[in-house]
Amino acid sequence: MIAPKTLINYFLYVIILVFFLLGCKQAEKIALPKRIKHYSVGKVIKLVNERSLKYETLSVKKASITFSNEGKITSVRGSYKIRRDSIIQIYAQKLAIPVGKVEVNADSFKVVYFLDQQVFTGKNNYLSKLLGIDVDFGVLQALLSNKLFSFRQDLKEKDFRDFVCEIEENMYKISSIRDRKLKRFNKNEEALERYRNRLDIGHLIKQDIYIDPDSFVVKKMVFNDLDTNKGVRLEFSKYEKVAEQWFPGRIEMALTGQKQIELSIELSKISLDEEKNFGFSVSPKYTKKLIE
Repeated sequence: MIAPKTLINYFLYVIILVFFLLGCKQAEKIALPKRIKHYSVGKVIKLVNERSLKYETLSVKKASITFSNEGKITSVRGSYKIRRDSIIQIYAQKLAIPVGKVEVNADSFKVVYFLDQQVFTGKNNYLSKLLGIDVDFGVLQALLSNKLFSFRQDLKEKDFRDFVCEIEENMYKISSIRDRKLKRFNKNEEALERYRNRLDIGHLIKQDIYIDPDSFVVKKMVFNDLDTNKGVRLEFSKYEKVAEQWFPGRIEMALTGQKQIELSIELSKISLDEEKNFGFSVSPKYTKKLIE
């Protein structure tokens, strides 16, 4: 007959052994790399577009914005609303004091500063000059509504013509130029020029888009202008469902080049197809200035 003390010892050994084996299995499970099915560019884009936000009007009633320009940080609160393919309106305030508002349409913009009682108007190509990359209404709308876009936007060609799809950082990575081809360009300027001429474009921008393989939402976009060495990095996170559709609760942007600019936006109180008022009045007393 086995002594009670021996039984207790056996029992403890069994418990320790079970926990050890479970721990090993759990560690093995965590260590396994995520298996992502390989898809073509067209397949990934189709899945992203199917899951992208569908709306006629989009309203973000609360946006907390932190802006850093060469280390100088400014924080404001605001909101924005979009009438699809028509108007974007942005409002900003510092503490409880209204600072200004912006309206962008297909070809022009208007900026109103309440404190200085000034109105600035200009064409959208001014934004491209300011940022150093081609920014039009479609690009701005895509950024604020988390839509997939390409800088090409050529009506005669598919936006993502010649793009390739790879798996990187456990995500689908859609790129306008393969990394190994970019390395060849860095060593051979003539090859770079031939490639540019074939595409018939001025600035050659390498565009990398990272797609979540489960939800097929855009998680990150990286743009590098190979001519000016300027770049833009966008990250989308904290996704939540709005009317059964995914929308990010946080957008981060970083511009690199001559100036280091960072922008972080926290988004909340989001609604679809509820906003009806897109009025944009300006006091006739305000001083009007044209930006060119």
